[in-house]
Amino acid sequence: MTTLRIASLRTALLLTVLTIASLIGLGPAMAAGPPVGLGEVPVHTAPNAYGPGIWHHAKQGKTWYGSYRTFPDTSAYCIDAGKKSPLPKYFKNAKADTVISARTAWALHEYAGSTSKDVQAALSAMARLDKALPHDHKVPPQKPADLGKKFAAAAKKHSTILAEAKKLAGPYTLDISLEPVMRMPVLEPYAAPESTTSPDSWASDKTDKPKVLGTPTDEATLTVSLLSASGAQVPDVPVTLKTTGTAKAPTTVTTGKEPVATTLRASAPGTLSVTASAKVAPQTVRVFEPTSGTRVQRVITPDTPDSVTDKASLELSSQPKVTTEISDQTPTPGETVTDEFTVSGLIGDHTVTVEHTLWQTATAPRQGIKNDDAREIGSVTSKNVGNGTHTSDEITVPEDFRGWLYFTETIAGDKATKEWKGIHGQPRETGFAPWTPTADTEAVLEGTSTHDEVAVTGLRPGSEAVLTITAYHVETEPAQSKKPDGTELSVQDFTVNADENGRVEIDTEPIDMPVGWVTYVTAIEGSDVNKAWTSDWGVPAETVHRPPEEKPSTPPEEPSTPPEEPSTPPAPPEQPENPEAPEKPESPPVEPVAETPETPASPAAPAPSGELPRTGTTGNGMLIGLGIVLVGLGSTILLISGSRRETD
Repeated sequence: MTTLRIASLRTALLLTVLTIASLIGLGPAMAAGPPVGLGEVPVHTAPNAYGPGIWHHAKQGKTWYGSYRTFPDTSAYCIDAGKKSPLPKYFKNAKADTVISARTAWALHEYAGSTSKDVQAALSAMARLDKALPHDHKVPPQKPADLGKKFAAAAKKHSTILAEAKKLAGPYTLDISLEPVMRMPVLEPYAAPESTTSPDSWASDKTDKPKVLGTPTDEATLTVSLLSASGAQVPDVPVTLKTTGTAKAPTTVTTGKEPVATTLRASAPGTLSVTASAKVAPQTVRVFEPTSGTRVQRVITPDTPDSVTDKASLELSSQPKVTTEISDQTPTPGETVTDEFTVSGLIGDHTVTVEHTLWQTATAPRQGIKNDDAREIGSVTSKNVGNGTHTSDEITVPEDFRGWLYFTETIAGDKATKEWKGIHGQPRETGFAPWTPTADTEAVLEGTSTHDEVAVTGLRPGSEAVLTITAYHVETEPAQSKKPDGTELSVQDFTVNADENGRVEIDTEPIDMPVGWVTYVTAIEGSDVNKAWTSDWGVPAETVHRPPEEKPSTPPEEPSTPPEEPSTPPAPPEQPENPEAPEKPESPPVEPVAETPETPASPAAPAPSGELPRTGTTGNGMLIGLGIVLVGLGSTILLISGSRRETD
């Protein structure tokens, strides 16, 4: 009986304890956990005190991995695991202290507003495990990966957020730079070498930047980067820009995984400056102590964002460039030319004064080189010139001008303007007036041949020229015209070199002159310095005439002077007839012997070649004949006398 009473009392005592535990909220919660001496006691009467999270049953007691709604406008995270829940009533008028903990601060700044229980559990674990924060744990903190399957997703979030925090947490460096936008090199130069921009005058205030070559424009490149403590680029952070000296500049840019660049255009020569600022994750967290209650957890909340700033400036002056084209590349002496020029590189509405100089040379200009014979024809000024295309005032080409002429331009330098000097011999700035030769000719008739005497003037001194002189034959007197007519008798080409006065003289080779008219045409071949020229056909000075021979109407009269005797001696005269023989003597007479034999006559000399033998009686012939007769008579008498002596 006594034993039964003791058992009944024990049973009643146990039921009483269970009833009390149930009333204070420990019964269901501890049904599967440790004794209630340690751990956080869930407050079922204040369900709105907890944000997203997960309960964990540790050996030492129950604890909440998640956020608390200790404050109405932000999430709070306990740093004293196992103490009383940080209900709002315990933190009325609480003041915060700050503790530097860059990684936890970054994690809370980025993820405190998440509605994911796994994310909030990961943040709670980071806060409890952060050695930079003060702690009074009653339940040992653990990583979500060590808290079982229920925390598997939270473990992944914890690992990801922790890795991001290591890479992207502060302190931060906002870095901006300004660099001039350089003009790309052109294929055809315009500026003299002394106008080439020095990169020294275009360096930004970042003196450690490498120099860049080229010609700056009115634009600058703004580069923005936000670096974390680890040196990584921090993306997706808005950066506010305040600029001066710019036109239509952006007011914000957003950082990226690489430096972000944008182009700014200067509104006027001078200083272009940029100030950049950004809100970034803080390096600190706010720590709150409870203002009432006992054994209440302390909590931390995200701190307000930090600000980072940077500034850069750049001195910009107008970098003018002038491209030009002469109004007439084949100018006529005595008329005017202008300089059609385009200005670029001036900043905003900046204007400048352009000086135009017109040069002339007798030798072909070389691009970028001033010839020794270059001299100034004249100059004009274009004032208040801005970017765009313009036309200079007129300059008159001299009446006697022959050769090349071209423009050069100059813009004086000052604080707001880089000096510009154009180069000599720019092809599009150059015009050329060729030498215009002419020829004075005179046709000459000599007997039955003719030739042409030509004097050329107006050639470029010392230049080579090709002359073609053509002779035409016509039956009737030619009338002067541009178009040649008749039959070509000859075509003669001559390559000549003009003297220092641009003059040359030649005579053509003689040609046979037929009956009728022959007229000459002189052509001067065009070249790169001399203009082509051709004389008219039928010019009187270039024409000669040979009339036909006249035929006699009556027989010609006998010449009064007898023709000359031929020089050939006449044939020997005939032998005289023998005299009658004397009476025959009784005895035959002895024929006398001549004392000296007769010398035979010399044969007649032949008549000279080409001359006919002379015929007829002349004085000499008669004397010779008479002499022969006398000799013959003498011989006969001697013979007769000799015969008589012998007879006697």
